[in-house]
Amino acid sequence: MTILDKNYFDLALLILSSLFVGFIITPASIWFAKKLDIIDYPGRTTHQIHKNPTPRAGGIAIMLSLLIMILLNQLWDHAEIPWIFIPAVVVFSFGLWDDKHGMNASAKFIGQLLAVTILIFFDVRVKFLESQSFFIQLNGTLAYWADIIITYFWMVGITNAFNMVDSMDGLAIGLCQIISAFFLFLSMVSGQSSLAYFSAIIFGISFSAAFYNRRPAKMFLGDSGAQSLGFVLAAVAIIYHPKAFSQTSSWFSPIMFFSVPIFDTSMVTISRILRGLPFYKANLDHTYHRLVALGWDQNRAVAIMQIGGVVFGLVSICVVYLPPFTANVIFAIWIIIFVALIYLLEKSFTAYNPNQKNN
Repeated sequence: MTILDKNYFDLALLILSSLFVGFIITPASIWFAKKLDIIDYPGRTTHQIHKNPTPRAGGIAIMLSLLIMILLNQLWDHAEIPWIFIPAVVVFSFGLWDDKHGMNASAKFIGQLLAVTILIFFDVRVKFLESQSFFIQLNGTLAYWADIIITYFWMVGITNAFNMVDSMDGLAIGLCQIISAFFLFLSMVSGQSSLAYFSAIIFGISFSAAFYNRRPAKMFLGDSGAQSLGFVLAAVAIIYHPKAFSQTSSWFSPIMFFSVPIFDTSMVTISRILRGLPFYKANLDHTYHRLVALGWDQNRAVAIMQIGGVVFGLVSICVVYLPPFTANVIFAIWIIIFVALIYLLEKSFTAYNPNQKNN
């Protein structure tokens, strides 16, 4: 058996064992959430459309399963893994309090900033402006602080984007499966074995969570689940270092992996600002809701968003290995497509919901 074959075997075993642990932990987490009354009751807010009380157990199940798998496989000894997990616990804790008691947006934002600060303390941060191969060259101090600011923006943005895209059963956890699968494959190619193992664990756990979160959901991810997933995956994107043509070709690759949550959050934020609504307040105006309003079947709407995640992820992989000019032209086209889609969905949304224009 070659070393590569052994890696494949180890990764397959990790995925299966993570799936097994998840299937044991998730029912226990649902029971625990019910005992503590961490339940989403129908009718509490105007944006809720479910009919039955549903435990917000996703965060408990995911984080506990993740911890068990990290310890069982001795990944705690791999420096990058605890550096991600420890600040993720902060995000999870704030999210769990919100799931149980409710929390205003400012308090959640403070928790996210604290978590990112811990992450940066462990030196997990964006560093592309400090790279000598990047097309923008700044002096050392300015580049350092610019990368720090970008790290905060990236981590907080993706954490909230995953929370916002969690607008329908199975959607956010399905996107987690897709993104973790990409990172699993790419980290193997780049030779980052610890990141490949970690991605395999996330992939396996997300499958077990998806079983209970699929429509009709037996549990919701809740803020604790969706935000934790977003934070962990955003941190994985920072640690991943592709074997690219150059950094000028690969700097936007993580952005494209998160195309769907980024698109949904951007569209919702722009739309709410235009309509004079708080961008952080939940509403029935996400990409999923708009597709359903246009006549799409609920399952089809979720599926097309997840297929979009696969397509843009595949494009991102290809772009990494292209010359810088070609790669950045494709990224520019990606931005144009996003702007056009936001315009079309916003136009159709206000046409089908004229009362939304000035709400």
